[in-house]
Amino acid sequence: MTTVTVQTYPTLWVETVLDNSTGSEIHTKSGGSNSSSIFGLLWTSLFTACIIVANCLTLAAFCVNKKLRTYNNYFIINLSIIDLLSGLRLIISILHTHVGYYPLNQDLCKIISGISRSLLNASNFVVVIICADRHRATYDPINHFMTRSKRRALFLNSLAWLVAFAFWMMFITAWEFIDNFDNGRHCVNKYARIPGVSVLNVVVIFYLPFFLISILYLRIYLKIRKTRGGKLVEKKFDVNDNLSTEVTNIPMDTTTSSLNASAIDMDVASVGEKQFARDMPRKGTKQASPKTDKKPVRESAAEMRKATRTLLFIVLSFVVAWLPQSIIGLIYSVDPLLIVQGLPRPGRLFFTWLASGNSLLNPISYAVSQPLLRSTLKDMLFIHCKDRSPKK
Repeated sequence: MTTVTVQTYPTLWVETVLDNSTGSEIHTKSGGSNSSSIFGLLWTSLFTACIIVANCLTLAAFCVNKKLRTYNNYFIINLSIIDLLSGLRLIISILHTHVGYYPLNQDLCKIISGISRSLLNASNFVVVIICADRHRATYDPINHFMTRSKRRALFLNSLAWLVAFAFWMMFITAWEFIDNFDNGRHCVNKYARIPGVSVLNVVVIFYLPFFLISILYLRIYLKIRKTRGGKLVEKKFDVNDNLSTEVTNIPMDTTTSSLNASAIDMDVASVGEKQFARDMPRKGTKQASPKTDKKPVRESAAEMRKATRTLLFIVLSFVVAWLPQSIIGLIYSVDPLLIVQGLPRPGRLFFTWLASGNSLLNPISYAVSQPLLRSTLKDMLFIHCKDRSPKK
């Protein structure tokens, strides 16, 4: 009968590594100047405050301006809520860093650790859902437009929360409570002391969402490049007044090949939506009233460009913030000494906080990619200046 042994890191060994090497603290019990401690406290506090303020402003803008509450922006609102909560959880990390030990008891450590990981994973899963939704909008624009609704957006957003919390609250909180696990003075989770299980943490947090996002976004990019050629067809046939008239004037063999190759697969910016809505009143015996005009069956070209541009910035923020720390985490899961001895403490601190920086890069991405959000934020920030300015 064979027995399987699982390699684990001893509690004392992990505590020593955290005390002396990993950068969980800015200064340790054994050393560290008071000035470096104050500097570390200031920049981490400022960084956390920026995350909280940026996401609060974003959510306030959505509350103030109803035009921002579109289907696509419901995903952005969800991300802002998650990022705001992630910023608030960093307050405990700042206290941990400053005092040199976890400031709460072990029961709270188990619960908050599960919530923290759930929030991080929910944020990454929302990015996956945004990519999947944009993928459907690119490959099946009509059905996507006809089925999208506030209820659907709420369901998809809730799905990210449900999956993330179901996994991490079981993987961390429930597991540690059942085993009555001793988290130590630094709130070290049980999975972190088992190298094989620790790899699973990194895979679920980053590598699985990264793989799905890469595949989906690559397909979106290739489809957009392919359908750009369809826009040339509009210029080629000079579609200005009536789409059906233009089609009948084209020879039969050209019509078949052109429509199959381009008109059916055209981007949202193609002729279909605008021309179809324009032609509907002409087909009836009576002039159609504005109330009976045909509604668009697709996203507008401007809406699709804005959504795709926003997705691009979100994906870039996700990769820039998470990739370095995920590589470090994977190596650390195999053998912590490879990171401890090979990467200086300032570097480890920088990449650890960079992952949290995703919560700050996200609201910046929204403002950069959405002009209406920028103008709303400007109106909110400078409203007092406008009120005091002399009226013409």
